[in-house]
Amino acid sequence: MNSNDKQQSPDQAGERLTEETTQTVHLTQGEIHAIQKALLFLKFECEETESLLYAGSPLLNSALSKLREADVHGEYAKQFHSRPNPHAESFMRNKLERSYAEEHVPHEPTEAQLNDIWQSCMFPFGV
Repeated sequence: MNSNDKQQSPDQAGERLTEETTQTVHLTQGEIHAIQKALLFLKFECEETESLLYAGSPLLNSALSKLREADVHGEYAKQFHSRPNPHAESFMRNKLERSYAEEHVPHEPTEAQLNDIWQSCMFPFGV
């Protein structure tokens, strides 16, 4: 960068900010681990059914995937999450069932919708 060049935010540069706009973030390994643990807690330990909004979020799943890529122990985590986890599956199934019972929607979700929800909520575990 030239000393005369000023860094501008995307907004200042006239760019339109969207969910796909990327930013550079520098995290320590400790911060990466903390964020991953928080996301996994939200998904597989938090009892509140309202947490499913975040537990199944494609944006948070994408962030978790990127954090795993940056983690020095990411390969171990991928191997660990590639194995079945009956506890996580049972926990998520119970949380989803409670959520469906609490919902007041006029129609039942289709089998395809239920499968998509299941896959999103169970990430990073392959099911």
